[in-house]
Amino acid sequence: MIPVLVVGGGPVGLSLAGRLGQLGVPAVLVEQHPDTAAFPKGRALSIRSMEIFRSWGLEKEITAAGLPREHLAFYSGRTLTDPCGTRIVTGPASRPPVPSPTYTLLCSQDRLEPLLLAHAQRLQPGRIRFGTELVDLTVDRDGVTVELSAGGHHERLRARYLVAADGARSGIRGRLGIAMAGPSGVSRNLNILFDADLGQQIADRPCAVYTITQPGLHGAFLAVDNQHRWLFNLVADGDEVDLDRLDDADCVGLVRTAAGLPDLTVTVVGRQVWHAAAQVAERFRHGPVFLAGDAAHVTTPYGGFGMNCGIADADNLAWKLAAVHHGWAAPELLDTYEPERRPVALASAAESHRRLVDTIDAQRTGAPPRGRPSEGLVLGYHYASAAVITDGAPPPPGDPVADYVPTGRPGHRLPHIWLDEEQTRSTLDLVTGDGLTLLAGPAAAWVPIAVEQARLAEFPLTVHALDDALPQSTLAAFLDRCGLRDDGGLLLRPDGHIGWRTPGTPRNGIREMMDRVRQPAQMPGRRHRWPAEGDT
Repeated sequence: MIPVLVVGGGPVGLSLAGRLGQLGVPAVLVEQHPDTAAFPKGRALSIRSMEIFRSWGLEKEITAAGLPREHLAFYSGRTLTDPCGTRIVTGPASRPPVPSPTYTLLCSQDRLEPLLLAHAQRLQPGRIRFGTELVDLTVDRDGVTVELSAGGHHERLRARYLVAADGARSGIRGRLGIAMAGPSGVSRNLNILFDADLGQQIADRPCAVYTITQPGLHGAFLAVDNQHRWLFNLVADGDEVDLDRLDDADCVGLVRTAAGLPDLTVTVVGRQVWHAAAQVAERFRHGPVFLAGDAAHVTTPYGGFGMNCGIADADNLAWKLAAVHHGWAAPELLDTYEPERRPVALASAAESHRRLVDTIDAQRTGAPPRGRPSEGLVLGYHYASAAVITDGAPPPPGDPVADYVPTGRPGHRLPHIWLDEEQTRSTLDLVTGDGLTLLAGPAAAWVPIAVEQARLAEFPLTVHALDDALPQSTLAAFLDRCGLRDDGGLLLRPDGHIGWRTPGTPRNGIREMMDRVRQPAQMPGRRHRWPAEGDT
């Protein structure tokens, strides 16, 4: 029996397989397509996704594959060459410093996936299998039995856990009878992938998105390399356009009209018709089967939340599967995946839908869309589950979508502060991926007790003394931001979220947090309902 079977070789499945490999968990990944995506679907990697990739050692490699951050800007005009078009810059040079060691990046899916594939293959040698389809699935209390098909050869495989990362039309989700809830078909779209020499046309104003609005034509050029390779998204207004009947000549005409260049040489590489939706699965788990990425939640492209939400799914689920596999956590820890990730998915889907509706209204009326930041949703989301010990502190003030307020409140991501003057290491880099991390104040005399508790329980624990890790010039500010006195501390989970906080000296060391992870009886809340014998 293999520990984990991942079905789906997109960004989420590849991320999960790679992370499990880093954490020492053998996992087999199967993907029905023979290769990674050729279509540059998802492009924007959020700050939080880049932080996650940083923690996996992939930030530099992915950054090198993406567009320069100077291209983080948005253009609006009647055509791509409209002299009256406007450009709004959103890159790091145009904004106050974001409390993170990294920043949003444009890296299209066709460039990202090969990097994630190579990473997963290094860590799961011989276990990443493209061109392999799951054709049958049986679920029982102790795991799953699947039948796989590859090149006419059939194979049966047994796995303790299965993660369905098989996309928005998830066959596994359908087999399990898990419904999706939320608006579907909220807009009809045509994506045209094409080559054209437009780099010189936008050389003085490179952007991520070039929104085009003119009578009878609403769409956007989406930069792939901002030189020769482009994606044009046509939003169909009403039912008068049958997107499925448009041929290559029609697509060339649309691109030329939107560019304002009637003689532009255009080579159509591919096209896709799709309907935007903002839906979330009613359940993220069915016994030993978990849903992740688009199989669990679908967002509209507006705001760029979809792929990023899935990458965070992988980061959340991987450490829990690893903890259970290695024996330092009870299987009931996996019950916390749904209550932690589903609220984030609901918020992301709702915000993406709001942005789509605003954009369509703006295109129809000519008014500018009501833009707002999303740092609160991207960095400020928090978890409330049995894997977090709350302390009664209220959430930070502000708009939960737009405003990010760094905090040491349990359930939130650890606040970032640079550890050196050169700004190369962050507090986020202190987090240990294969156990819990204790950040202790300079007067935390109780730390040896916590270390002994962890040793006796064979519990993986890494300790960092904050007065050794942080410059004295920032130590007091960090303690204050985290709500700690000199003798306080934070216990961090492997995903960088705060699991426990003690403002001062605790009475029982870190025993309560260890009990939450190790002893099911200490984990309050709803228990997961396992499928009955024979359920599929």
